[in-house]
Amino acid sequence: MTTNNETTTNKTTASDIKCILLQQAFTGKRELRITTIPKPQALAVDEVLIAVKACGVSFKDVLARYDLLEDIPRPPYIPGFECSGEVIDIGTSVTHVERGDRVVALTHFSAWSEQIIAKKDLVFKIPKEMSFREAAVLPVAYLTAYILLFEIGNIKPNQTILFHSAGGGVGVALTQLSKLVPNLTVIATASAHKFEVLRGHIHYLFEHDIDYTEDVKKIAPEGVDLVLDCMAGDDCERGLALLKFNGKYIIYGTSSLLSWSVKNFFGITKGMPNWWQNDKIGCLRLFQDSKSVHGFNLIQLLLRGSNDTRRYLGDMMHKLFILYREGKIKPIVDSVFTFEDVNNALGRLIDRKNIGTVVIEPFLLSKLDKEKKSKTDTTRVRTDDSHSSSTSGPDDDDDDDDVDDHNKDPGGSQQNNSSPNP
Repeated sequence: MTTNNETTTNKTTASDIKCILLQQAFTGKRELRITTIPKPQALAVDEVLIAVKACGVSFKDVLARYDLLEDIPRPPYIPGFECSGEVIDIGTSVTHVERGDRVVALTHFSAWSEQIIAKKDLVFKIPKEMSFREAAVLPVAYLTAYILLFEIGNIKPNQTILFHSAGGGVGVALTQLSKLVPNLTVIATASAHKFEVLRGHIHYLFEHDIDYTEDVKKIAPEGVDLVLDCMAGDDCERGLALLKFNGKYIIYGTSSLLSWSVKNFFGITKGMPNWWQNDKIGCLRLFQDSKSVHGFNLIQLLLRGSNDTRRYLGDMMHKLFILYREGKIKPIVDSVFTFEDVNNALGRLIDRKNIGTVVIEPFLLSKLDKEKKSKTDTTRVRTDDSHSSSTSGPDDDDDDDDVDDHNKDPGGSQQNNSSPNP
């Protein structure tokens, strides 16, 4: 939906659609619940109506859930930043997609709904080989990773890169895209239980909760060329200290805000004083050390971006589609949940269990349908230890995304020494 503040309907009718709504109780507690809202009616000339098949769930959704992002709509609102589906209708000025096309869309919130309205410049026709689930996890993770590496980071052959959360959606995208750069040394951190899956794709892998500074200095005595930080907090100071002369540090996330218990409001607030020390970086220090600090926030581009910004994002998506067709990247679906299990989906991210991106879908097939589908469809859907429902999505593409931790390949394709700017 383009409107963020929706009211729930008292009665479900044939013209209602299912969505996930974030509401705030009088006590201040924020809750996600399944409800129905009226179907969208009239479209503006530059809008596209989409029947949603799958939605990506990123760490930004977790931060929004706990009111830890800027520019969050006032509850109630529909969360979600990315989804895939089929075009139902188009505005009169829309020419690049038609009714029935398979598409992916970026939104500033509002994606977690059975139908959404999206601006035409942020709706992209997906390759015929790409499943709905793959498409749903592509935009946020891979746009972020591509821009960090090649647009802002300007990474070059024979350099060294350090990034965190290697098993997350952006981390997997960074791992795959880094293989486009010849002789790039890749250093990353991750949770220890993910090492078995990740270590075959990253040169040096360290446990994030253990101070990795001295180990990285042994690998790169002169320093690291590019540090990509999605954590903030203590990692900010460490990243700056590990940069070499003329190195770049880019912060693109603040997930350390959730390094303490999110189940306890006081647990959240107790970590903030330490996190806010990041504001103490001095310009004089950067000048003396010849280092640069950058910030990147994809969601803010969606909110504040101009027409030029939207064209820029469109160009990046086109490059990613080319890389996908060439087999150089492959979005990794960690697990699939129904809308009804959205809290378990978010919990998988909070507990750092995911490798790749989590997906939620608005539909639930009957047990019989799932048994029939399992005979012809190789997709395995997560039954989480938190007792989430086993789901099978409405993917008409014989979606073969492997979501088993022991079989998924976060590195995507094999090493490729082509130019990083396809």
